[in-house]
Amino acid sequence: MTKVLYVIALSGLCLRAEPSTEAAVEAVLPYASQVTGTVEDGWLQTEDGYLSADWLDSEDPLNEHTYLGTWLTTAYTHSGNACFNGEYPEPDYTIATNSLPIGTEVYIENLGYRVVQDRGPSSMPDAWLDVFVDTYSEAVSYGEQHHGVWVIGGASQ
Repeated sequence: MTKVLYVIALSGLCLRAEPSTEAAVEAVLPYASQVTGTVEDGWLQTEDGYLSADWLDSEDPLNEHTYLGTWLTTAYTHSGNACFNGEYPEPDYTIATNSLPIGTEVYIENLGYRVVQDRGPSSMPDAWLDVFVDTYSEAVSYGEQHHGVWVIGGASQ
């Protein structure tokens, strides 16, 4: 029977070529991704591959979290300095904002799980996130985007 399920792994879930943790990774689906397929022997078979059923749930995990609305997002990259929290920034993890406490965990629509580790300039308005990326060219090509933002854990909970 076909099921609609959601990814509940904060760091995302590996879509595999075969139903095995040893199989090649085809893609990584972000937290809260909706997937459809059939479950057999602990694996969801989709038309694109296999997902471990241990990290899937029938309820959308975002329904349990606080939706902050649509925020402006931009990107920044390495400066050689540590973040406001003293740690060095990591791509696909670190964000900067002045609107949420350090340590706040968020889900950014179409980007996935991130953690507030840094602050932006004092002129940074509310409802703005700066997403850390690995290269200057990535930061430039990112431009300005708007994404839904949910608080899912951390300092503000």
